[in-house]
This record gives sequence, C-alpha cells and structure tokens, in this order.
Amino acid sequence: TDVGSARRLSHYLQSVSCWHLALDVGHGYGFLHRLDTPSSGLILTAKTHEAYYDLKLQLSIGIMVRDYIVLCHGHVPPSCDEVKERVYHWRHEGNLPSTVCRKGKPSATRLKVIAHCRREHEHFSLLAIRIRTGRRHQIRTHMAHIGHPTVCDGKYTAAATFQQDRLWCERNFLHRHRLGFLDLKGIFHQAVAPLPADLAQALRCLTPSTSESKAAMQTWLDGHALDWDDCVVLFDRKPD
Repeated sequence: TDVGSARRLSHYLQSVSCWHLALDVGHGYGFLHRLDTPSSGLILTAKTHEAYYDLKLQLSIGIMVRDYIVLCHGHVPPSCDEVKERVYHWRHEGNLPSTVCRKGKPSATRLKVIAHCRREHEHFSLLAIRIRTGRRHQIRTHMAHIGHPTVCDGKYTAAATFQQDRLWCERNFLHRHRLGFLDLKGIFHQAVAPLPADLAQALRCLTPSTSESKAAMQTWLDGHALDWDDCVVLFDRKPD
C-alpha cells in the first residue's frame, strides 16, 4: 500500500511470471496480502485459482504464519504479549491512517519483547510480532495505540519524532521475515528473509540496555531470522 510513484509489485510479477492469475485483477493478481511501502519483507502470491482460494481460507482462519521483526519507541513491558483492539480504516477518504475504534474489525497482534535499547536519551524496544489477522496498517495502528509507535513512521508518529528518527533510520522499521503456509497436499512450507541491510544499520545505531538485549540484537544482526518459538521474551527489568 501507499505505493506513490513507485513501481507496483503486480507489474513486476507480470514481467517475470507466465501464469494467468498474475493478470487477473479480480483476484488481486494472485496476491494473498500486502505490505506497506515503507516496510519490507515477504509476500505470498498464488499461481492458480485453486491455490488462491485455499490460501485465502488459511488466512481467514488464522493458520497462515506471518512473523515480523519491529522496532518501537519506548520501553514496552515484557509482560505485554498481545494487542486485541478493533482496527478501522475509512477507505473512501484516501490514504488516511487506520484507527482503533468500536466499529473496526476484530484484530489480534501477538508480540514478544526481545530487547530493550537506547540512543542518547531515547529508549526503544525490539519486538518479534505474529499477526492473527491482517487489517490495514494493523501492527502500526496497534503499537501506536498502546503508546509505542514503530520507528520512522510518518503516518503514526508526530512530525518531529519522524524527522528525528530519519536521522539514523531510513524507513519504517517493520520487516516481515517469515511466511508459512500449507500447500494443496497439506504439506507445510515456509520462507524466511533476514533483516535487510538498511534496518541492520539502523539497529547498530542503538545501545542494548541489558546483556540479554545485546545477545538478541546480535542474533538478528548476524543474519538469523528466528522462528517464533525461538524468540525469548526479555527478562522484565528497567533499562540501565
């Protein structure tokens, strides 16, 4: 989303694929979900209509795996492990931010606080996130709602905060690093994408607050995209 003047992913897919679904606008060119333009990571697309509807079912019942690594402002308490707030997006008013309100759709974002860090006098939290639903801007909306917006997010932070973030982080620090799904035979497949170089460089600008935080941050800097079960929640103590 928020493509602006950038090349659309559907155009790229059509240039490298030969299956009919990539030309089918009625089925979203085969794409099962989207990523916001400031973000990065894996995207799943189907090659056949049969696979498309099967994967859509997996999305709707919550068995498709979508894991993210996210850097947020502030000290997120390690005890915070899920945000379940309705997310609403008013589509008819252009590219406005999503909001949390009663008329929104049920939304669930699971999270693990894996590191606390700082830059000068600012504190940050590195989170492993798994979404159960996929509302528009869900992670960014939920994190802003609980007072910990994602780093370098021009839509969900104050302009001054965004400009300050841009001094050391080029773009929104939100990366989908793992996708998992079942094929038509019921066999599980997954793909992983380590932390991109630009986000790794931003993470190196931060000082870990604890030895546990240092180890967690280094794991991602070393190019490992950890499975959800391997992400260890940070011990609950205040940053130094």
